[in-house]
Amino acid sequence: MRRTGNPPAAGFSFFGPPSDCWIFTQAVVPRVAVSLGRRKVGLDDPKRWVFNRMADVYDARPAYPLGLIDALAALAPGRRVGDLGAGIGHVALPLAQRGFDVSAIEPAQAMLDRLRARAREGRLRVHAIHAAAEAVPLDDASLDLAVAADALHFLDAELVAQEIARLLAPKGALAIVTCEIGKTPFMRSLVEIIEGAVPRRPRNLEQNLIQVSAITGIRFAPQRRFHDETPVDSDTLERILRSISFIGPAMNPARFAAFRARVHALPGRPTWARTFTLHAGRRRG
Repeated sequence: MRRTGNPPAAGFSFFGPPSDCWIFTQAVVPRVAVSLGRRKVGLDDPKRWVFNRMADVYDARPAYPLGLIDALAALAPGRRVGDLGAGIGHVALPLAQRGFDVSAIEPAQAMLDRLRARAREGRLRVHAIHAAAEAVPLDDASLDLAVAADALHFLDAELVAQEIARLLAPKGALAIVTCEIGKTPFMRSLVEIIEGAVPRRPRNLEQNLIQVSAITGIRFAPQRRFHDETPVDSDTLERILRSISFIGPAMNPARFAAFRARVHALPGRPTWARTFTLHAGRRRG
């Protein structure tokens, strides 16, 4: 059954090639408060969704490694894919290019608007759904593959696991992608500046992964890692840094200016490096 909630809101758009006349439909999106750490945030409160304040710089982030996208595509036993926390489409759009029927679920309206625009430009068929990953307005057993890429740390692990368990079809697959800063000399120097400007505890998602596995009944296969390094200019590097939730939205202009000066003083050409870890498994039939 399709999950229902409080008063419906327009939140679903379907994009296809021009021959489909850009069909627009409506979906019932629950107006529920979603647990994010200690906060309760509703979809109708866009100012509290931090990613709405980063949507204009998020496209500076490089595309995901081709090998990772290929690995995700190989996991799906069918064509129906749900991208939970889709952002501007770093996973959803490449999978749509491969012919998958992708539902992109994103709670930040500004991010979703950019995903829609990119789908139009690429003439890609993507279901863009304004919803939280913890309350998705799709039918039971409607997905062959559920993906949460660089998003688990923003989600309520218990609620999203319950939703994944509801959404996945028999023999459906789950892929959770985590991301770490690459350990190159440039990135190590950059991390030192970040840690000096924004002291914070490293996040540990191990318990979240254990919880998701236990609730969904999906046992993760051995991890696979994918590394990428992308040379960027100074302006692009600054936009990438502004797209990080504890940097861009968290710093006032004076504080960011001081931070930016230290970053620009780093020697050598900037190269943005990341390591992605794929945690994936399949539901039993």
